[in-house]
Amino acid sequence: MRTLSLLGLTALFALGIPACSSGSGSTNITTGCSGLAPASNTEFCEAQRATPDCSRVTGIYKAEVCGVPLRQPPGELTRSANVEEYAGDGPPNLSCYDPATYPPKPGPSSDVKIRGIAKIFSNGCESSDVTVEVFRVKRTGGADDADLGEAVGSPFTTDADCMTTGVASDDPEGCGTRYECTYEVDGVPSETELVIRTQGSKWAPLYEYNIYIRNDEVVAGAWDHDVRALAQDDYTVIPQAALGSTITQGHGVIAGEVHDCDNVRLSNATVDVDQQKVITTYFTNNEEHPLPDLSARGTSVLGLYASMDIAAGPVTVAAAGLVNGELTTVGFFQARVFPDAVTSVTFRGLKPFQVP
Repeated sequence: MRTLSLLGLTALFALGIPACSSGSGSTNITTGCSGLAPASNTEFCEAQRATPDCSRVTGIYKAEVCGVPLRQPPGELTRSANVEEYAGDGPPNLSCYDPATYPPKPGPSSDVKIRGIAKIFSNGCESSDVTVEVFRVKRTGGADDADLGEAVGSPFTTDADCMTTGVASDDPEGCGTRYECTYEVDGVPSETELVIRTQGSKWAPLYEYNIYIRNDEVVAGAWDHDVRALAQDDYTVIPQAALGSTITQGHGVIAGEVHDCDNVRLSNATVDVDQQKVITTYFTNNEEHPLPDLSARGTSVLGLYASMDIAAGPVTVAAAGLVNGELTTVGFFQARVFPDAVTSVTFRGLKPFQVP
């Protein structure tokens, strides 16, 4: 998930309009809401189909991925070639969603070290005193599904002074120079579904799902991965200044990006969740300072989306796109919204733990 500018996050929280309203329809556990065209390549998620409240699904929703209602994609799915991160050209690679070419199931697990930079989500000059924790993910199918499971590894808190030990970068619109501390967590299992939580006295909780360490990505016992730190002000002061109130107390946000099986960003994908929210929105293509774009009906070259103001609990998020005019799956994930926190779900193709 890319860093948002102060202006961008302010605009994001200011989008206080409903994404859907009351309408007719009924829930059908097998096929989802009536009148929605199913995407192809959903075999992997059929056993975990969502059951949305179809009374809230209006005529603007035309498609579905394993029960999650989606708007029709605005155009052909394309890779993002001219971006700084996660760039690629040629046709999108969605082969990992084809049952004939699923990724192999999880292999033997071993303990490794996760290391990287604690990058600031939006505002802040130093990612100091950020606690990074790693957990297994509960998969029960019940009310606690996708909740935090057993803690793994040793929690790590970044230094109190990132100017000495951190990584410096220019921040002309804020600090002048931003300093971001490094972190490392020992004893994390590979080939296991994980979630990473960052938080601290200055930092709101941020939960990053869809974390999976493949054995062939481990080098010298370590796996490189940057995490995000979300300033408390970005979840309280900014929306309060924009709206006169915060996001509903006890609710949260889901945000992330849509990538293909090669981890390349995708544009023209549609994304949504199976729970009530204030809005699902996409973003402009300004990589350094992306802003919500209310006129957009799909992802820009950044692949960014966000669903705002969702009640705490299990949530399913899905994505679809058009390939040669055919509606196809670009992601499906069962996550969890935590009170007064951001949940990050970035699609990067089918993961081994999702293979049936």
